[in-house]
Amino acid sequence: MAFDAEDELTADRAAGSALRLRNWKQIVEKVDFAFQPIVNPHTGHIFGYEALLRRWEDSGFDSIQSLFDTAWETGNLHGVDMMLREKAIAKFARLPEARRLKLFYNFDSRVVRTPDYQPGRTAELLRKAGLERDTIFLEISERHDISNAQYLQDILTRYRSQGFKVAIDDYGSGFAQLRALYECEPDIIKIDRFFIDGIDRDRRKELFVSQITAFAHMIAAQVVAEGVETREEFLCCRRIGCDLVQGFFIARPSVDLPERTDIVPAISGVAIENRRGVERDGDVLRSYLLETPPIENNINPVEILSYFQKNTDIAIAPVINRQGEPLGVIRDSDFKAFIYTPFGRELLQNPANRTNISRFLRRCPIADINTSLSELLETFVAANSLDGVILTEKGVYLGVLDQSALLRAVNERNTLNARDENPLTRLPGNSAIYRYAANALAKPRRRRFAVYFDFDNFKPFNDLYGFRQGDRAILLFKDILGKALSQNDWFVGHIGGDDFFAYVQSIDFEDAVSAVQRAQSMFDEQIKSFYDAQTRDQGYLIGKGRNGESSEFPLMTVSAALVRIPPERTDITLDHISIEAAKLKTIAKNSVTRFAAGHYDAPDNIAPMIQEPG
Repeated sequence: MAFDAEDELTADRAAGSALRLRNWKQIVEKVDFAFQPIVNPHTGHIFGYEALLRRWEDSGFDSIQSLFDTAWETGNLHGVDMMLREKAIAKFARLPEARRLKLFYNFDSRVVRTPDYQPGRTAELLRKAGLERDTIFLEISERHDISNAQYLQDILTRYRSQGFKVAIDDYGSGFAQLRALYECEPDIIKIDRFFIDGIDRDRRKELFVSQITAFAHMIAAQVVAEGVETREEFLCCRRIGCDLVQGFFIARPSVDLPERTDIVPAISGVAIENRRGVERDGDVLRSYLLETPPIENNINPVEILSYFQKNTDIAIAPVINRQGEPLGVIRDSDFKAFIYTPFGRELLQNPANRTNISRFLRRCPIADINTSLSELLETFVAANSLDGVILTEKGVYLGVLDQSALLRAVNERNTLNARDENPLTRLPGNSAIYRYAANALAKPRRRRFAVYFDFDNFKPFNDLYGFRQGDRAILLFKDILGKALSQNDWFVGHIGGDDFFAYVQSIDFEDAVSAVQRAQSMFDEQIKSFYDAQTRDQGYLIGKGRNGESSEFPLMTVSAALVRIPPERTDITLDHISIEAAKLKTIAKNSVTRFAAGHYDAPDNIAPMIQEPG
């Protein structure tokens, strides 16, 4: 039957009674849930799905919020919410590999204030569906007032005691205070779409999300960036340390169940393309990772004592669930302190305590093995974690980095980087450029470009103003490249002296040319301030050329040679490209625009197509 919520509500209020649940059952039968994946930005692997209500308009509501507000105002919120949970859980259980995944369910926090609230019903629904309790993340929206820390803590305590996970949704959109989050320690913080929209172009948004991510890691929570809609937003969120991402760029919500739930192939491809230095960090991390044997959370507490007695060199025991996901740690010192209290051993051996180790469980920062060492170090310092950091791979426990192991890993990474970076600019040097290019060129890509930059009239400037000023000019261009090429995740290296290298893929030729010429024009304008007023006014300086003769030299500029690399070729090396670039640089230096582009096309020689945009 058709159901007009407002008319029915008016009639019921006049009669002094609430809507009958049988009417709500008909409403719930009409609605459906769409699932949207939440993925690991380093690998593209699917962590879980958010259940999003759909087809509510078929029941006479103009929004999802009006449906829940009506249920609340008529005293039926808990009953309606439980019917919706049952429907969402049953549909989620039909997903391939559902037991490995997490279900994010939007939870109206007003439910716990309803007269008919009954704890334990969600656990029964999960049991019937063959799912563990920690499968579900109950999302509490910040759009309701959760600034009362005690109220929020009561909700978290209530659901955690039942074995559920809790996420704060829409963070930054409403009333929540940092104090509430600090005291309540949710498992996940989902950052509102407003702060993700255009984050790659808005320094203030980037700073906000960076700070919230650091804070979340400090309290051992994970961060989900909501509403990621572009490749640039995705890469920015990954770079600043967001643990998970969700949005249209990943996948749109769908009421149809997906055929595979292990990975989003397109996102996996983007993640692999842009992994770069993190791969080296991962190798270093694995070499220092402590493969501390974990404890399952259903262990008999008495056996924990045996664990520490057998592993006398272990100060903390990682705790995992049945799926191998880390939950926290148990400290040897905490556990033994409890045992040595009066009646400690007796309490431990009490059958009522044998399946409950939560009293010993401590939260600990958790990160993916693909997280950069810099981010791990920031997390470690911010959290002031004496226990270290738990590392996972595809969400499963991998090992522990304690203080000593983390510091040794950072030191080795810095040593390796120092060998491969230019000492002046700290950009990747020759060996790092060759290593990156070998990996990038071995994979066919539809669009890819290599660019060589070279200063014009650098020697006369260096001779007149000195090497210190020459170094400042080089550093200026390094900073300009960082700004001009920031939009499409370019790789930038410093070959040496005044020569730079850049590489980009998956963007259009016009966009690549635009970015390169923007860097050139920025340098042309800003380098003028490095000259004295007289030289700047006359537009040239008097100096000696490479032949030793005095001459007039124009103010410095930058020439650029762009090489278009054919998409199907995987046998091209950086040496091949540098030969083409050398020819193009000669053309560029003699042109008005100081720019030339060519296409490496033939097996053993350069194709004759050489462009010089006007």
